[in-house]
Amino acid sequence: MDYYRCSTEDLCREARRRGFENLGTRDQVGESLKQDDDARESEATTVATAKHSCFVPQALNLSRTAEFGATVPTDQLLNEKIVYWTMNTFFSTLQLFFESGRSCTIDGGQLPNATIGLDPALRFKLTDPTHEEDGCVVNSILPRRFPLSGTGLVIKQALVAQRTSISVLAPDSSSSKQARIVTEVHTVVGLRLKGMERMAYVWAKRPAVSEQRTWGDVRVAGLRDDIPIPFVGVSGRGMKPGGQSTVVVKESLIAPQGPQCSRSQD
Repeated sequence: MDYYRCSTEDLCREARRRGFENLGTRDQVGESLKQDDDARESEATTVATAKHSCFVPQALNLSRTAEFGATVPTDQLLNEKIVYWTMNTFFSTLQLFFESGRSCTIDGGQLPNATIGLDPALRFKLTDPTHEEDGCVVNSILPRRFPLSGTGLVIKQALVAQRTSISVLAPDSSSSKQARIVTEVHTVVGLRLKGMERMAYVWAKRPAVSEQRTWGDVRVAGLRDDIPIPFVGVSGRGMKPGGQSTVVVKESLIAPQGPQCSRSQD
C-alpha cells in the first residue's frame, strides 16, 4: 500500500502496532511500512482474525449465486485432497480440484477489481502440486520420480472467519486532505492442510489505494463434480519441476503488455 500521503500520526501509530522501534522521518516510516507489506504480505496488514464459523454472513451467502453457485458450508471440504488449483485467471476466484473428482470455487469478486490472495503459509503448501495462476501453469516442484509424494494435499480444517485488516483510505480527488490509515472487517476463508500447524486464509484485496474499501469478502461456492481439471495436458512434458508455461495471455488490446511469465521454462 502507498503510505506517503498519510499523516505522521497515522504512520507512527501503525509502525508501533507492528513493533517498529526506530521510527525515523515521515518518509522513512512510510517506506518501512511498504517494505514490511512486501516482505510479510497479509501478515503485516492483519490486525486480528476472529469469529470462526462454517457459515458466511447472510448478505454474502445470497450474493453472486448465478455465477458460481450457492454458498457451501466449509465443513463439506474436510478430508478432500487438493490435486490442482487455479487462481485469478478470468475471475477473482480460487478454484480447487479434488482427488474425489469434485471441485469448489472460493469467490472473491464481491468487491470490484479485487483479486484473490493467500496467506504465506497457505501459498507455501499449495505450491507442491501443479497449479495455474494469473494465466500461467506452474509445474509441480516435485521431481517426476516422486509424483505423488507431496500431492493430494488433505484439507484437515476449513472455516469462515472475520478478519480486521488495515488499509489506506484515499481522500476525495478534489480534496487536499491527507490519506488515512483505517481498519476494515472482511470475510475470509481459512484452510489448514495436512502438515500445517495453524490455519491460513484466503482473502480478496484491491491492488491500489481506494476512496472506498480495499478488502473484499470471500465465500466457498459451487461444490460440484462435473468440471474437468483445466490445462491438464499442458504441464509435465518438457517442463522441469517449478517450470512455467503461459496458457492465457492477459493483456490490453489498446496498450499490449507481455504475458506475465515466459512461454516455458525448462
